[in-house]
Amino acid sequence: MKPFTIYYFRRESFSFQQQKLVEAVVEVTKPDMIFLLGASWYRRRTESIFNDPAPTSQNTSDYFLLILIRDLSNRELHEWQDKIENRCKLIMPVTTIVLQTATYEEWLQAGHRFALTVWQSAVPIYNSANQFREVSKSVAATGIDVDFEKQFADGLTKAKEFLAGSELFQVRKQNTMAAFMLHQSAEQSLRTLLKTGTGFHANTHNIGRLLRYASLVSYQLPDIFSQKNEQDKRLFNLLQNAYIDARYKDDYKINSDDLLCLTEKVRHIQELLSDAGKSLLNTSVPASK
Repeated sequence: MKPFTIYYFRRESFSFQQQKLVEAVVEVTKPDMIFLLGASWYRRRTESIFNDPAPTSQNTSDYFLLILIRDLSNRELHEWQDKIENRCKLIMPVTTIVLQTATYEEWLQAGHRFALTVWQSAVPIYNSANQFREVSKSVAATGIDVDFEKQFADGLTKAKEFLAGSELFQVRKQNTMAAFMLHQSAEQSLRTLLKTGTGFHANTHNIGRLLRYASLVSYQLPDIFSQKNEQDKRLFNLLQNAYIDARYKDDYKINSDDLLCLTEKVRHIQELLSDAGKSLLNTSVPASK
């Protein structure tokens, strides 16, 4: 097991917090296993004329969890994710990936990159029945997917073309369609970043969830849509809602200034994808046959 660096520095904090999160997840469902994929570590220092030598405050938050469930009880994966995250947010913000246990078992035995990385490096914080006590010795660590370069090139090309389409619609004063194309560009960039960086494919059009997932690969992503104030939240919602509302709701409106601001944010995401892709291509190893 090779967990992320923060885990070593804050092991005691993790131990306390993960126990409460496990209890919250178990309240919602009956997981087979829960893996800790990552977390954020925040630092804050406050000084004033009354308290100059204040120490730096540090806390761990924003956990990323993989949760394996054997019986989905006729619910979709995204329904379980939302249900679990809504329960956990009473303790702290959590981003979850929920998979059916059988799916993860198949991926692991097939040498799927995401499943193997989790198995080799993630911290198992809950194991209901000693799942996966043995993994076939024939399963060897894989590097990148066989079609990694094609996935990256195709995804980046689509993201660029959608962005170009948005800019054309802006010139033609078709703002709602421009917003829809911006959504598609952001979605393609984030999907590609996640897939090429982790091996995991997220079947969602939700930009907010894709941003959280892709931040497992790029630490800079959360700062693009920080949503620290009402203006940031309003802009994010315009992009988030563009996938449906821009095409099917007459009351969806977006002005040119908001479009320009969102265009720069989406272009920044695309640049992060480009930079991450170059880095991954340079450091990856050949996939096993």
